[in-house]
Amino acid sequence: MRLRGFWPFRRPAPTAAPDPAEVAPETIELRVGGVTWSAIQQHVEDTTRGEEGAFLFGGFARLGNTDSLLVREWRPIPASAIVKRSRRYGLEWTSAFSSEILAQAIRLNASVVLVHSHGRTDHPELSGPDKESARRLFPKFSRILGKPCGSIVIGSRSASGQFWKVGRRHVDLTQVRIVAAPITYWKPTPDATPEQAPKRRHDRMRLAIGPKAEAQLAAASVAVVGLCGGGSHVCQQLAHMGVGRLIPIDGDVVKDVNLGRMIGSTESDVDKTLKADVMVRLIGSIDASTSVDPVRFNFPEIETINGLKSADVVVACVDSFLVREQINTFCRRHHLPLVDIGLGILTRNERLLRADGQLTVALPDTACLRCGPLLTDEVLDRERRERPPGYDRDPNAPGDAQVVSMNGTLASEAANTVLDLITGYSGGRRRVGWWQYNGRNGSLAPLQEPVRRRVGCPACAEQGHGDPN
Repeated sequence: MRLRGFWPFRRPAPTAAPDPAEVAPETIELRVGGVTWSAIQQHVEDTTRGEEGAFLFGGFARLGNTDSLLVREWRPIPASAIVKRSRRYGLEWTSAFSSEILAQAIRLNASVVLVHSHGRTDHPELSGPDKESARRLFPKFSRILGKPCGSIVIGSRSASGQFWKVGRRHVDLTQVRIVAAPITYWKPTPDATPEQAPKRRHDRMRLAIGPKAEAQLAAASVAVVGLCGGGSHVCQQLAHMGVGRLIPIDGDVVKDVNLGRMIGSTESDVDKTLKADVMVRLIGSIDASTSVDPVRFNFPEIETINGLKSADVVVACVDSFLVREQINTFCRRHHLPLVDIGLGILTRNERLLRADGQLTVALPDTACLRCGPLLTDEVLDRERRERPPGYDRDPNAPGDAQVVSMNGTLASEAANTVLDLITGYSGGRRRVGWWQYNGRNGSLAPLQEPVRRRVGCPACAEQGHGDPN
């Protein structure tokens, strides 16, 4: 793939020398929704007319030594812009089209990644002309845009590439994370899941889910937000499954009213132990080899944001619609799969009238919680009126009715969803979307009318934007 005669319009170079740690972090990944990736893949792998290419526009997020580029939009190189192409490897396009791509990236405040295919090879590598085009294009793009930019080539479930940042050579592509059900990772070498000796404790699960499940789970990180009720059940079950890293998130201390529904809590924890530390103890008692990174704060404190950014899957078990909305928007911005559970119980004269719950699974290319009936403007406005700031710190505030076994039902299906997102055990039969739970008759069933992405959804409008600028 080759670029012909391109000289982009320029902006002044940064006056201060960049921080070396910023210039050369250790890893960079491209993160993209499954439906979007399928469309990109179909385009670049269609060599009917010769080699094809596409430009991807993405938001940017950084955590530790990892840069993540979050694909928001993509644009194929049109036939009208192509100067030369071959049926094997070779594609040239006009400088005018490159200028259009740069202008579009500036409007979107996005990074730019060029993608093309080298067929069904297991070890794709940029060719000499690919590298020459990248060297001529992306140092300038990255300096002008202020974000990493680069070129990648895909093969058979594998990908490699080179990136530049603030005009300098950055690092090679670490992986493409395709956020679908299941989540898959395309790396320079396919099937790069670390090998490990199987544990006897997981023999029965391997028989049910498959021989690769144990290693896939051990390589995964899952964040659980809200650790009473459903969240404690989820942590317990994921620890038993063998998820390698768990991130329990909650800033509250155990209260006596929590003992009736929080798995792992004891009377000695009341008014003393943080809920996150109860989960550390619980998970460690199940499998001491599990890595546990507790976050002893409530969302959206910066510690919780970093915890979520480091996860492969987020499970939300919070009892506030406003916090649920914030988590939903955050996962939208960072292309993170969100599994959400909640239960509302209505009583009259100490008699159960209704116990309605939901399990929601939102991926980048699907409807989010704000698209559906759960987080409407009316629901959020009502909570703002009825639960003003400080409500949750009032010891005399009335609590919501809950039943530990009903929490557990929803939590078990949330754990099954995580299992499917990581291993794909259902073969696509679980799907994603919305399920309704009726605690009175014990039913859990998908909504009859699927929830679709809503035009004008404020959370979807932030899809793939990544870190705030």
